[in-house]
Amino acid sequence: MKKTKLQVDVTYDFDLFGITSSAKFHKLCWAINQHLGIRLVKKEDYEVLIKNGTSIFFINSSFKDSSCQIDLFKNKSPDSDLQFITPEYQHYDFVLKINGLFQTFAEEELLKQLREVKYIEYIAKLSLDKLKSKDNFLY
Repeated sequence: MKKTKLQVDVTYDFDLFGITSSAKFHKLCWAINQHLGIRLVKKEDYEVLIKNGTSIFFINSSFKDSSCQIDLFKNKSPDSDLQFITPEYQHYDFVLKINGLFQTFAEEELLKQLREVKYIEYIAKLSLDKLKSKDNFLY
């Protein structure tokens, strides 16, 4: 019997940024909202299915307008200290995902704006080419 394999090419049309911050999730959302003039709103916990069929949940907030969507995720699951949305980058406390163009900011300008946020201690762009867990951010 001949077998046919389904091959799916996924395009990752988003950018990810790792954030180090000692602030609580809601306080960081508030600071980003104030600084960028957006409104990140708390959403239901984000579910990631892992290979053994179980689910892991992550705290997240989201902002969406006509040109972009911004999502902020807590990197560590509240259910377990050993589960991360980006296991390769456990040292980051939060992950910021940006789809589309945010107010036509260049990436460097957006990073500059985010570095000025009071509670962000460090922020860096995550390379999607090296990130094995990038599928965790597809909905």
